[in-house]
Amino acid sequence: MLPADEPRITLSQAASKYPGNRGAGRLHPATLTRWILAGIKALDGRIVRLEAERLGCRWLTTSDALRRFAAALTNLPPAEETPAPRSTVARSKASAAAARELEKMGA
Repeated sequence: MLPADEPRITLSQAASKYPGNRGAGRLHPATLTRWILAGIKALDGRIVRLEAERLGCRWLTTSDALRRFAAALTNLPPAEETPAPRSTVARSKASAAAARELEKMGA
């Protein structure tokens, strides 16, 4: 639900505020509808949806909701939560150790 004090705009008005992809002049309103209904997967794996409300057969959102949506998508997880990728050698050693463990267990 959108906060009551934020002025509503149509999806067409919201789409005109952002550039489109592949040379398009602006986003298509259907893109915003997709963001409302299905959302987008953020970098941390959660699904982020654009806040909006339905009025009859139209969707309405706010400029602030678009800002919150963009901020939620661009926030990176803290560095300590993101493990560094292992090297090929480290993966091979871990795989060999796991195979030895499985052998000991009789698998």
